[in-house]
Formats: sequence, structure tokens, C-alpha cells
Amino acid sequence: MAPPILSVSLPEVSIRPASSADAEALADLIAELDYPTAPALIQTRLEELTAAGDQLLVAEYQAQVIGMIHLHRMHFLHRAPDGRVVTLGVLAAYRNQQIGAKLLAAAEHQFQHEGCGRVEVTSGFPREAAHRFYQRAGYEPQSRRFVNVLPR
Repeated sequence: MAPPILSVSLPEVSIRPASSADAEALADLIAELDYPTAPALIQTRLEELTAAGDQLLVAEYQAQVIGMIHLHRMHFLHRAPDGRVVTLGVLAAYRNQQIGAKLLAAAEHQFQHEGCGRVEVTSGFPREAAHRFYQRAGYEPQSRRFVNVLPR
């Protein structure tokens, strides 16, 4: 059972686990990241991901979901697990107000509680503002990622 989420809220902003009722708001957030996905598919994937052990936290302000972060643990034979931030997004109207930083801090707290030795995040080449955000948060480039898209 997961511990309570670290209290990292700004005035009137709370961080909580996502629920299936958040599917439409999550679809709006994902669309702002240029990954349009139907709310029904978001709901299905949220259920699958959480059943597999992933976590999704949301930032909520005045009963509206304004940010989200997807957490995944990767296990290794040779070291403690890594925590991986799969997706982090904040609605455009709420960016540059420390919401992303608070979500990232909540993720780091959760990963540390789960015994992770490090936290990694990937960010596409064109997302330079995101790269600056992560570097300000203490993250540094370390390795290259190689991808092979499999045929369907």
C-alpha cells in the first residue's frame, strides 16, 4: 500500500492519485502535449497501468485537474530500481506557477519511499522549455536512448 502523498501543494492546489473519473481532464492534458487520445482510451489505459503498478498523480485546483505525472518503476539485476517519470504535463494556463515542480517533488518522494535509487525522465528534442525545467530541478543528461518502432 502506498504512503500518503507528500503535502506539496501551493495555496489551494492539491496533489492526489488519479482516478477513472479524471479521464476527460487527462485527455485534455495529453492533447496539450500533442498526443490526442480519447478519454475512453485514457480510462482503459489508466486502469491497466495502475493494475501493473504504475501510478498517476494529478494536480487539482478548484476541483479542476490542471496537471499530471505518470510514475513507473524499472527494476534491474545490478542496482536498485529507477523511478521513471513517463509523462509530466500542466495545462498551459497554469504553467510557470510551480505546479510541475510540485508534481515532480511528489514523484521523487514516492520513488524514494519505494526504494528507487534514481529518477529518470525523457523529453523529446523539440521540448527545450521542458529540458530547462528538468535541469533547474537538478536533472542532467546522462545517456542516449535508442528506439526501434515495432511493426503492428
